[in-house]
Amino acid sequence: MDDLASGDANIQTAMLEAISEAISGAVLVYDRNDLIVFASQQLLGLLPVSRKFLAPGTRLRDFLGAVYDGGGRLSSDGHGSRRMMSREDWIAKQIATLWKERAEAVEQRGTDRWVSYSRRRLPSGYGICVVRDVSEHKKREEQWRADLDRVQITEEILDNLPFPLCVQDHTFHYVAVNKAICRSFDRPADAILGRTIQEIHPDAFAERLDGVNRQVLETGNPSTMLEGVIHADGTESVIVVRKFRIGKPGRYHVVSVLEDVTALDNLDPQTQGVTSWPDGVGPISSGIGGVERQDGNAADIVLEGADGRRVLVVTSASTTEAAALETLAGLGLDTSSVTSPEELDLFLRMAHEAAIDIDLVIADAEMDVRCLGLADQYGIPVLVLDGRSAADDLAASVLRKLRDETAADDIDWQVCAMPVVYEGIDVLVAEDNEVNQIVFSQILEGLGYRYVLAADGEAAVRLWQEHRPRVVLMDITLPKRNGFEAAREIRALEGGLPATPIIGVLPQAFDRDREACLAAGMDGVILKPISPEALEAVFQTHLNGEMRKLQTHL
Repeated sequence: MDDLASGDANIQTAMLEAISEAISGAVLVYDRNDLIVFASQQLLGLLPVSRKFLAPGTRLRDFLGAVYDGGGRLSSDGHGSRRMMSREDWIAKQIATLWKERAEAVEQRGTDRWVSYSRRRLPSGYGICVVRDVSEHKKREEQWRADLDRVQITEEILDNLPFPLCVQDHTFHYVAVNKAICRSFDRPADAILGRTIQEIHPDAFAERLDGVNRQVLETGNPSTMLEGVIHADGTESVIVVRKFRIGKPGRYHVVSVLEDVTALDNLDPQTQGVTSWPDGVGPISSGIGGVERQDGNAADIVLEGADGRRVLVVTSASTTEAAALETLAGLGLDTSSVTSPEELDLFLRMAHEAAIDIDLVIADAEMDVRCLGLADQYGIPVLVLDGRSAADDLAASVLRKLRDETAADDIDWQVCAMPVVYEGIDVLVAEDNEVNQIVFSQILEGLGYRYVLAADGEAAVRLWQEHRPRVVLMDITLPKRNGFEAAREIRALEGGLPATPIIGVLPQAFDRDREACLAAGMDGVILKPISPEALEAVFQTHLNGEMRKLQTHL
């Protein structure tokens, strides 16, 4: 019986330890006599207390006294009272709080750390206190509040602008309007939002503006034009319409600003109009003085320097392949396509052996990330293709990418004292978990950064030597060589070169792990689960906003 009871106790302890790991927090269990029944090891990283005070049978009074002596303060309420109390008074107050049926509190530790306490007293007399590090949650909450305030201020500014302004998404539906444009359209905001230009304006006028909207969205070139407007009361106005593109690849928006210039005495739409037009965008006929549309020779501008370049498309979707090849052929490019990483590897190897240069690889966003690594091995630039927007943005993105690569080749003559390294990779992610690799990939692609993945510590060191990324995200629990060892080896290999920022990726917020990361030469840490906001904050902190973002991804 004694052996069985002992086994049951061990099982219960193991279960409580597993629960602590699962909730990423510490668990403290105590009985009706205020004696500790169980204390998880995570408490050591959250409270300034030594291991001996976590032993079963320890009095809560002794445990709390050790916390007090170590400088820790368990908050007794949700208001984080800061008034000074004597040791005995503080301990008595904490024990009284632990006897409450239910109590919740969040306490700030220092400038950037928050700890939450959840206390429950069960009918049996046993009590449970769960302690968690909620620093990341609080930071995200504060960031969310700051973003909300910023959005509200921005909305107030836009609503009070003296001229009309509207925003359309990539499907050309209105997603934002200010009060001035509601007055101009003589419609409430609800009657404009979610609609297209064809649903609001006459067909001829809507057709002209729709063509300009599509050109601005596809090319990114701003547009300026004159329009004559006849109001409901019969009066006429001369409007300067300015359009430009904002947003990131895949989430572009078109902003339109309308300025009434009727009052300008020196404006003659027939003779003056707008004196300077962006490339490929001419004035649109507005019915004022018979101004005709000037299309310009946009094709000649687009095709300059692209004829004969070799482009390889990687996609398993036949519709995406057909649309991409048709678009690229129209640009005068020499194109081929493959449907898998294996075919890509074979194609690139044969091209390399035959001394045939591939100028660009276009990879479908749905393909395996190995495709990016294969192209990178041969030093070929990669453009990620979103199949949903291939017909809209592919031509402009390919030409912009080819121009950028040509410009980079033109400055290769410059002499530098540092070794020549490939600067195409912004982020090296060392992560062995496949699910986490997908999360990192999606976030980094959404933020517009070039990246490469390493599945173990040895690969992380090797890829760092090959690519010299601008920042390294290092999981500390890697196979073959853990994150600490990989970081130390990278620091040793840097020699006199500028240090690469290395950020440790931790599963839990333990002080000992933070200290181990810093001791291994890392510059900071970030906690899982990873979020876009957390990664962007890390990049801004350690790279001072100088990270080169992708502008050619679709």
